[in-house]
Amino acid sequence: MTFDGAPLLQPIGSRDWVLMAPLVYHTTRGAIEVPAGFITDLASIPRVFWPLVPVNGRHRAAAILHDFLYVTQPGTRAEADALFLEAMHVSGVRWSQRKVMHAAVRLGGGLAWAANLRALRADPVAHYRANGLVHTSAMGA
Repeated sequence: MTFDGAPLLQPIGSRDWVLMAPLVYHTTRGAIEVPAGFITDLASIPRVFWPLVPVNGRHRAAAILHDFLYVTQPGTRAEADALFLEAMHVSGVRWSQRKVMHAAVRLGGGLAWAANLRALRADPVAHYRANGLVHTSAMGA
């Protein structure tokens, strides 16, 4: 398991980033590609915890992958969270930080997962567009 390289990001707004080139993660079951244009907030960490766990660090690529899996939901939430843990490990995130971040997504990620699921069911194109996955020019609009 490995990433093809470091993510190339550009900040947009005060908390979000846009992926400027595809990010590919290879698992034992195949590759997962996060396409260029995907919008992420990296790690969704409440500001009060930033001194302990920064939003941007070695976990950056794993956080982008995790956000993508939550937005697109190709599998279960548990699978997405397990891949996050695995991706942090291969990215060199220390054991204690991996465990804290994984526990946080297991405890608090349900709300984000449910919100993404509702948005996917209501209007998939609008949901993907809001997350940088469907570009207006590609839609003919």
